Amino acid sequence: MDKEETDLTAESEDKETVAGTAEINWEEVSKDELLDELKKLQAENAQIDELKKNLADKTEEANKNFDLYKRALADVENIRKRSANEKQEVLKFGNFNIVSDLLVILDDFDRALTSGKQENTAKEVIIEGVEMIQKQFEDLLFKKYGVEKYGESGEEFNPERHQAVMMEVGDYKEETVVEVFRSGYALHERVIRPAQVKVGKPE
Repeated sequence: MDKEETDLTAESEDKETVAGTAEINWEEVSKDELLDELKKLQAENAQIDELKKNLADKTEEANKNFDLYKRALADVENIRKRSANEKQEVLKFGNFNIVSDLLVILDDFDRALTSGKQENTAKEVIIEGVEMIQKQFEDLLFKKYGVEKYGESGEEFNPERHQAVMMEVGDYKEETVVEVFRSGYALHERVIRPAQVKVGKPE
């Protein structure tokens, strides 16, 4: 017998041995063993069913969470758009109230001019009317809108609030405002327009 025939014979014997081992002699298997095997299969099937149920629950939960995410994303986008629109409205109509207040003063100027053009109107009456309008305008700025008017002789020079247009050297302890050419204005401590002043400097 050559080598090839020997290998084939050995392979055939191995297959027969495996086949013989795989065969189950059901006559030798007891009823209790069958019941145990059945219980094992039932337990495995129960576990599989539980896993399937858990998977279905998690899938449903994931879908719900994804829907919530999409809704939240849409809400954020709507808020962003609404905020942008409101910002545009503020920029467009932010001066609405102050313009409305200024129109009242403009009406008073119109009446004063009409009255001043009449020949029988005394100069003192015109001046008094203009002074009343000036006070009305100052009350509007200073009391209602919080504008501050500043710039007086004798106060300390502050380059953040004053604009020095002239200087003189003299007997001063520190840089001091000695003359105001134009008042300064600030809104809530933010300078709108610096005061133009003459500054006295120490020698």
